[in-house]
Amino acid sequence: EKELAKAKKAALERGKKLSQAREKAAQALQARVQDELRQLDMPKVLFETEFSPSQGEDGMEAGGLEQAQFLMSANLGEALKPIHKIASGGELARIMLALKNVEDDGIGSLVFDEVDTGVSGRAAQKIAEKMAQVARRKQVLCVTHLPQIAAMADTHFSVEKGERGGRTYT
Repeated sequence: EKELAKAKKAALERGKKLSQAREKAAQALQARVQDELRQLDMPKVLFETEFSPSQGEDGMEAGGLEQAQFLMSANLGEALKPIHKIASGGELARIMLALKNVEDDGIGSLVFDEVDTGVSGRAAQKIAEKMAQVARRKQVLCVTHLPQIAAMADTHFSVEKGERGGRTYT
């Protein structure tokens, strides 16, 4: 019991240090992602990280003392809400692009499937420019229908879908 109490105390101390580091990192990430999103034609966006206490035994889990989730408000006057509940397809694509542009996650290739969904021509140009920045460090494959995005690519592949003999081919 003494060893268990000692181990719990040590785990709690380490968890508190981890929580402090996460809070500090979240503040920096929030500012950088919000700046990136504003450059991606989301001028009124608010982006924050919310931490909630762990539901594990003794308030701890293998991943720490809390769980994190990203919140956003894309429009002025709207409350911050979890991204997965309110972001449109175009907003999700821009959020991912912003995250990939501010953090080096060690992933060498990215695939964007129709990142242009639901965006205007001006936003598409900004997305294309941001993807070109990311492509300086990573391989980027992008499925798009917009010329603003395609124009920034180094290499193009045309993929067509059709029918022959009652079968669909790509």
